[in-house]
Amino acid sequence: MVLNAAFPTFNFLAILFILLPSTWHWRARNTPTLLLIFWLLAALVPQAINASVWYNTADDIAPIWCDITTKLKVGADVGVAAASLCLMRQLESIAAARQIHFSPSDRRRQRLVDLALGLGLPTLIMILHVVVQGHRYDILQRVGCIAAVYWSYPAVFFVTIWPPLLLTLAAAYGALALRLFLARRYQFAKLLESSKSAITPSRFIRLIALASLQIAFSLPILLTIMVRNIQSNHLRPYTSWASVHDGFNYVGAATLEQWTAGKRADVQITELGYWLPVVIASFFFLFFGLGEESLAAYRTWWSTALVALHLQHSRPSSP
Repeated sequence: MVLNAAFPTFNFLAILFILLPSTWHWRARNTPTLLLIFWLLAALVPQAINASVWYNTADDIAPIWCDITTKLKVGADVGVAAASLCLMRQLESIAAARQIHFSPSDRRRQRLVDLALGLGLPTLIMILHVVVQGHRYDILQRVGCIAAVYWSYPAVFFVTIWPPLLLTLAAAYGALALRLFLARRYQFAKLLESSKSAITPSRFIRLIALASLQIAFSLPILLTIMVRNIQSNHLRPYTSWASVHDGFNYVGAATLEQWTAGKRADVQITELGYWLPVVIASFFFLFFGLGEESLAAYRTWWSTALVALHLQHSRPSSP
């Protein structure tokens, strides 16, 4: 598998997959889902542009853009996993019937915890990445700018361990939520009504299915990438800030032939890592872009567009 012209195309399609059903989620004010939308877009938009701009070259043609997007990618990798953890925590809390007794202050507190995990932690990891950023960034043809990492024990604990760790915690919460749901499935609709949640049984099932698919697909890939990076880069001692950041302005570059010349398995798992946001966006659209709420919204948009183009008369309002 080589990143060909389909890669930027599917990235742009994935952006559309996220945006189409996002209006309903914005109205529902479900914080974990909004965090997932935000971080998926933060990953997909730069990746789509990068894959297009650097499709035929590995030249350093947009330094400031690369500085911004490589840091954002570090945050997005953590943010998508953190949003999944927030979502599974919410679903487990609903299934355990704890939200029945939630006061407005309890709901605010839960929202603050979600924001701390879903925004605060990724921001902290972006800052900590500077500690192990051995040079400015690297450029891979057909991928674009990628974050530079000085492979050492601090790099593992400051940056690379977080996405698989967060997804592992999310899987644990998901298992608890699913067990509780199955145990109370006959009373679940009344339980949701008592919890004053905007989540219906159908949406609960779709949310837990989305998060479960994301974890099942992402976690093995992220763990494999982390282990292979550690094995192939041979963790070096972190002697001092000065030695790690010596020659910081260096920009590495590799053509398609150069960066795909390694072991076939290593190259394939690396490419799968770049496809992860696209696949997760596709899961998101599958469960929410084709739901009843989204289809109703599409029909409304279509009718509005036809009226705006004078291809259809607007319906008179009912008296």
